[in-house]
Amino acid sequence: MTRQLILACGLALCAPLAVAQTPQPEIITHLNGLDIEVSPMGVPAKSEGVEGELLGVRAVKVMNRTGGQVSCEFHVPADARSDTSASPVFTIAPNTQRTERVPGDYSPDEPYAEITCRSSDQSPSQ
Repeated sequence: MTRQLILACGLALCAPLAVAQTPQPEIITHLNGLDIEVSPMGVPAKSEGVEGELLGVRAVKVMNRTGGQVSCEFHVPADARSDTSASPVFTIAPNTQRTERVPGDYSPDEPYAEITCRSSDQSPSQ
């Protein structure tokens, strides 16, 4: 019984450390007051016990809850734009959602993605 108790205590102490070392991906959003929800999809790197269609692919799901079309753009460094096949700009129809691949390379010490969305009625300078 003592051995099981020690093992249980050890696991209880180690579990928070394991979770703390794999932080949730951070998405930086600039939504310009629009009712839009951006959430991460896929898994940036192979992880033990994780399988699926988006394994190794960074993607975001963008839900447009507005009554108008919106245009969103990923912030991609200029040196990475030529190396990516995914477009940094996409549009979303009113009251729909869209899943988009995040262009560029992922580094664990940097945000998962940065995205700016604005109404398609606005010009980029507004």
